[in-house]
Amino acid sequence: MKIRDVIGRWTKQEEAALRHQFHGKTINDRFRGLRKSERNEAKIFLLAFAPAILTGPFIGKWSDASFAGKAIMAMTGLWMVGVLVVGGYFLFRSILRAQRK
Repeated sequence: MKIRDVIGRWTKQEEAALRHQFHGKTINDRFRGLRKSERNEAKIFLLAFAPAILTGPFIGKWSDASFAGKAIMAMTGLWMVGVLVVGGYFLFRSILRAQRK
């Protein structure tokens, strides 16, 4: 539940940033929205790749890993795909909502 809340909060921040980017009155507002949007996207990618970055040096290559190492690598791979799919969905939903408002 905590991760859902975090991603939900990031989604709201993304929608606000995109509203500034698409509907900002000045150039400064639009660029500020772009910078915030890039930071929000970076948070999602960091959340996706953090487990692989943290466990990668300890496991090594797939062919040299033990069964437990392969299981950890498979779980981190599924985690990355899941976060990127869900984060991408929320990102595109935020873009569509920001363009409509």
